[in-house]
Amino acid sequence: MPALSDVDLIKILQHMFIPNQSISDLIDQLKPNVTNLLLFGEKTDIDIQQILNSADEKGLKVAGGIFPMVINENEHHEEGCVIKHIEGDHNPYIVEGIGKGNLDFELPQLTENDKSCLVFLDGLMINISRFLERLYEQYWNKVDYVGAGCGSLTLEQTPCVFDNSGIYQDSALVILSTEELNLGVKHGWQKIAGPFVANKTEGNKVYQLNWRPAYEVYKEVIEAHSDVKFGDDFFSISKGFPFGIYKEGKEDIVRDPIAVDEDGALVCVGNVSQNVSLNILCGDNQKLIESASEAAGESVETATKDMLIVDCISRVLYLEDSFDKELGAVKEVVQQKGGNVKSEGVLSIGEISSSKEGYLELYNKTIVVSSFQ
Repeated sequence: MPALSDVDLIKILQHMFIPNQSISDLIDQLKPNVTNLLLFGEKTDIDIQQILNSADEKGLKVAGGIFPMVINENEHHEEGCVIKHIEGDHNPYIVEGIGKGNLDFELPQLTENDKSCLVFLDGLMINISRFLERLYEQYWNKVDYVGAGCGSLTLEQTPCVFDNSGIYQDSALVILSTEELNLGVKHGWQKIAGPFVANKTEGNKVYQLNWRPAYEVYKEVIEAHSDVKFGDDFFSISKGFPFGIYKEGKEDIVRDPIAVDEDGALVCVGNVSQNVSLNILCGDNQKLIESASEAAGESVETATKDMLIVDCISRVLYLEDSFDKELGAVKEVVQQKGGNVKSEGVLSIGEISSSKEGYLELYNKTIVVSSFQ
């Protein structure tokens, strides 16, 4: 990203949800002895490397990611930065080359003070699910997890996670924290057909459903259910009809089909294991907004120290002008519970959270509300 002029810098910093007017003032908002988590909207016209260099010179720890949009209260923005100060005894840790097959890594050892783990990764790389499995193998349910997939709404891969050492692609950022989390995870999408056996898959691609070409089955179901007809713009339709990986007694785990490849496979955000049961889901605006309230209610039991919302960018694309009602529903729950923290966070390409059983999952089209205690 190019460096800013003084005039442009003032303009951008007004979108950063902190009252600063220069790059030095931005750096002054960073604290020593914590990890300064910086979450940027992808159209923020600022030189992130310059911020990393300035922070490094002052001995300040910085880390974070670049997202399609960021959340500030009832609004979402393509520009701007949300800053969170994360307490912990470790330095942020970058795992490089995951999308190129590097899954043989060792993370910092947990201490008795570690209560949570924040994970930000390249949401458009392959091997995300395998990385999360390896991460969970190292820390198990000894910590709670929350995080997000970084990247661009163009769905073109670019470097999107960073720490003091630089900005990375095909990589993940891991931050251990001594702060406890309360988590709420909901999506609100409803089943319209299924289950289907995903009898042929490879990574994030679904080739066959019930021993038939996956695209044919998917197309038949959706065209029978609605008045849409598939043409060249697959995503404009698929954003309203995700897959749901069946989980007995729970909400399905959503997988977002975003494209059809040259072999006719449905390309999803996140892996789909072979022979899992898949439902085809559909959205209803009111149920999606209600699910955001429910996630906030699960997370915000009392007034909290801080809050981080991870909400899927495709919920924005589906809800359109109604999306601010979803953010408003979260804020309303916080106020009802007596909290005065700001509702801030990111619009992501994949959502990461541990379940009530402690297991680490990658979600799509889901809202994760995490409150720091």
